[in-house]
Amino acid sequence: MASGSIFRRPAVMLALALCSVGAVVTLMGRLATGPQVAQKKVQISTGDASESYPSISPDGKRLAYSARESSKVSAFHVFVRELPSGKPLQLTKGEGNDIAPVWSPDGGTLAFVRVEDGKRECIVMPADGGDERKIAELGAAADSTQPAPEVSWKPDSKSLVVVQNGEKQLPGLATLTLDGKLQRITNPGEGTEGDSTPAVAASGSSIAFVRHTQNDGADIFLCDATGGGVRRLTFDDRGIRGIAWSHDGQDLIYSANRAGGWRIWRVPAYGGSPREYTLGGKQAYYPTVGRNRLAYTDSPTVSAIWRATLGGGPDAVEERALLRSTGRESMPVWSPDGTRVADVSDQTGSEEIFVSDANGQDRVQITQFKGPRVKSVRWSPDSKGLIFDLSTDHGWEVFAVPATAGQKPVRVLLNANNASYSHDGKTIYFQSRGEIWKATAAGGNPQTLAKDRGGAQPVESADGKYVYYRARRSIFRVPVAGGEGEEAIVPEHDLSFSTTIQPVKKGVYYAEFERSARGTAVSFYDFTTKKSTVAFRMKNTDFWNGAAFSVSPDGKYLLYPRVDQSQTNLILVENFR
Repeated sequence: MASGSIFRRPAVMLALALCSVGAVVTLMGRLATGPQVAQKKVQISTGDASESYPSISPDGKRLAYSARESSKVSAFHVFVRELPSGKPLQLTKGEGNDIAPVWSPDGGTLAFVRVEDGKRECIVMPADGGDERKIAELGAAADSTQPAPEVSWKPDSKSLVVVQNGEKQLPGLATLTLDGKLQRITNPGEGTEGDSTPAVAASGSSIAFVRHTQNDGADIFLCDATGGGVRRLTFDDRGIRGIAWSHDGQDLIYSANRAGGWRIWRVPAYGGSPREYTLGGKQAYYPTVGRNRLAYTDSPTVSAIWRATLGGGPDAVEERALLRSTGRESMPVWSPDGTRVADVSDQTGSEEIFVSDANGQDRVQITQFKGPRVKSVRWSPDSKGLIFDLSTDHGWEVFAVPATAGQKPVRVLLNANNASYSHDGKTIYFQSRGEIWKATAAGGNPQTLAKDRGGAQPVESADGKYVYYRARRSIFRVPVAGGEGEEAIVPEHDLSFSTTIQPVKKGVYYAEFERSARGTAVSFYDFTTKKSTVAFRMKNTDFWNGAAFSVSPDGKYLLYPRVDQSQTNLILVENFR
């Protein structure tokens, strides 16, 4: 009786009725939408071209992208193909790099950025091919080695949001009409490296974009159509390559260097924790969404550390592979005594520091982080220890560790990166908050050394009198005691954001992007002649993170990362949701 009477109580009867209604609504929803179809991932690239920067048309039926031959250094051009397996149609030619084409919302026009002779231009053209039209010049190219997407259409198909910069102006977002009228809408402040990668929502009411920090990191921000109401959406301070809105406009799909690789992530536009998209690869960039399809660039890069003999001219052929594994090798650095080499390798599945002898033998793993990003490895003056940057939940931090296996790294500095030792081992120089600093070797008594905005990559001169660093596209120096920084070297070519600076007794080696050769060169500034010459052109270099080369203490050899396999592929996911 008790069990029967309980079901006759009004409150219980109401609850059961509501549950029944909910079940009916759920069933009707399933009947209306049908069962969820499994997502399917396929590679759509064919041949030996390197294909990147995909963009799915608004109707989800076609794909525009940038591609170039992978067998040689050549320019990116714009292609279009039918999905899922149509034949590629090349739309552009020429010497310039045509980067990241995007479809107008009406599907009739493509817009992209052309990078040529260090300049950026916004180009539009019919999506089926035809005459190009330059809409505006957008300023100097910030980084010719890995340009970020810089164009997004507004819903009216008559105007765009682009990235603009000037001589004394950080890159920021601007609206651009098809008749060439530019209006700046974001102005990133001190302590940043500017904005990139705009993505306008289908409604036009919101713009997502990437704001870069001076620690090689970045986060996603949102603003309204006029650039107002700026708010931060992610809080990782990690590299980001590509943003796309989900088809329903509720989420942002993006590529970020978190969790041990460049993976695809999804975050609600209203805020929340990012979720990994598990069908994305470990080296997945530039996602694009169209209807029920997702496409992205997959880069299964395998690279090795090569040793080149200096003195034979910039195109010397006497070189050999020194360190090779099944993964990506990067950031090599000689020990001061010339007997060992340290580098960063992801052969274990995450970035870790390894050390070998000078011939690449007897290699041992030094760190066991299993996930966080590692960069900017430097030796201690006695060749017994290493200092390096580690990406943590609090941002970049500086750690030190003995150069032997099984030792536990020790945190030296918070909110700092790109650290290096003084020659006497008593001081470390580093960058923090857009300035150059110094502290004791244990991280004590930190103080500002140079206040140049954007100062980075500090390293002491061979005579111990100055600290050289990168700032404002040039190389500066400041006395080790501190003071005003002075411009010491004006590079002839584009000084990359992640350049290497290596002072020696007779001058300074540094890396720059040589536009005419479409590659990265190691140049040498001679203190006597006060001129720079190209010492070596790095072949197929993996110039993607931190230090790119290292000259041996005796000046005979140069180490650099060289790509053995670099063909980028386009991946298509059907039934994306």
